[in-house]
Amino acid sequence: MATAEAVVGNHESLGAKLDRLKEHAKDVASRHPVAGAAAVIAVGAVGAYLLWPVAAPAVAMMKAPGAGGALISRAAFLAKKKLYFKLLHSAGAAAAVAAMV
Repeated sequence: MATAEAVVGNHESLGAKLDRLKEHAKDVASRHPVAGAAAVIAVGAVGAYLLWPVAAPAVAMMKAPGAGGALISRAAFLAKKKLYFKLLHSAGAAAAVAAMV
């Protein structure tokens, strides 16, 4: 498992720890198949949670009209056009852009 180069003093490298964890997981899975299946499901759930931001579609952005090139959400702008232009003319560009969050 842990080689001489992987262990420096009392500190074990991350790769050696991962190898040791894999060996332990194989051992547990061979002795307890239900626990092994639960571990696979748990690892899959953690992986899905951590990779969710990568899989989620990006929000379409656009330059806000009359706001000097500030970026706003296209969906928010299309849903609230009247509010955006009312705020742009009454309160200014900063307030209009802030309302599109």
